[in-house]
Amino acid sequence: MIKNILILTLVVINGTLIYAYLTRQPTTIVKHIESTVQTTPKPLESVQQQQAPSEITLLTQEEDFTSLAAQLRERGLSEDLVRQMVLAAINRDFLAQEQSRQIETPYWQRPERDRNETVMAALSNEEAKRTLLLEIFGEDIVEDPVFADLFKPLSETLAFLSSDKQIALDSLRRSGQAASTVQGSGFLREDRTEIRATAADLNRAIQELLTPDEYMEVQLRDSRLAQTIKRNMDGMDYGEQEFRDIFQIRNALESDTERAAGPGGRDAFIAAREASNEQVRDFLGDKRFTEYERLQDPLFRSLKTVGERYNASDADVVAVYDMTSQANSQIRELSQNKQLSTQETRQRVEKIQAETQSDIVDLVGEDAAKSVLDNTRRYNFRRSGRGSR
Repeated sequence: MIKNILILTLVVINGTLIYAYLTRQPTTIVKHIESTVQTTPKPLESVQQQQAPSEITLLTQEEDFTSLAAQLRERGLSEDLVRQMVLAAINRDFLAQEQSRQIETPYWQRPERDRNETVMAALSNEEAKRTLLLEIFGEDIVEDPVFADLFKPLSETLAFLSSDKQIALDSLRRSGQAASTVQGSGFLREDRTEIRATAADLNRAIQELLTPDEYMEVQLRDSRLAQTIKRNMDGMDYGEQEFRDIFQIRNALESDTERAAGPGGRDAFIAAREASNEQVRDFLGDKRFTEYERLQDPLFRSLKTVGERYNASDADVVAVYDMTSQANSQIRELSQNKQLSTQETRQRVEKIQAETQSDIVDLVGEDAAKSVLDNTRRYNFRRSGRGSR
């Protein structure tokens, strides 16, 4: 209330002072205004005759975008801004074309979409945009980071590849993924065979596109095996060379069997994994290999997540892992013992589970122990030696 009164008082005082100034010195103010008007220079004739710049012509794709760039430059815009505005105009026209081709589907019906057709249309549009931009701005546009999505689409991970190879590799990958998309409402065994064949064709095409060194660098960054190794070694202290050496070992032994189909392919994969593990053990040594092997086990990764959630120490997580692994091993042996009846097997299994759960409660607490039980059931009776793909 007091604050409002003070503000009102100041307003009244300021108004009074302004009024007093105007009423006491009117002649001086009028003379000052007249003097200002008389001394203001008249506009030059050339300025009076100067016309406003003409409007920029909005172009369509059929017209020359080079003309638009020239008009923008005439108005003194920077080259960076000219490039961005021309790209916006190009994108506008391509978007208008795409929208004109769209077929509206009633909301209660499933839209008819061909994934392969959609991807191929997008690739064609991108190539057309690149052609337009090169014609307008020349080769310098390739190195402009603003246009990296068009000219260097894989620069985030594969910056060592040239623009042409990034574009070609991106096109191969996207068209390959689209071709692998299952059409129809179901998934058949024939679809799996075709997907494997498409993946093999894609891999051959990539090898033909790149040099052997480039192909290996791409595999080290983007292959499924590389992603698996990085995921499985998360939490392990390792460097770039160690990662590359382990990748080389596993890639040499597992790459072919990973794509094999059927029970025979699965057995071949398990055998290859065991062979690669032996070589990795020799490379890392027993102590570090034990850590590496734990990190590959989905059971340990699940327990590690539980430990993070309930603030358990790394040592406690390893201890719980050892308890759970030992219990699983004992349960597996009981399930294979044909001399025991079903009831005897069940009773012994329940006893092992109860004892293990009690030991885990004592170590990490009841809440964490319950989470361990809930999140490790699916790892009982795991296939020995299979590990993570």
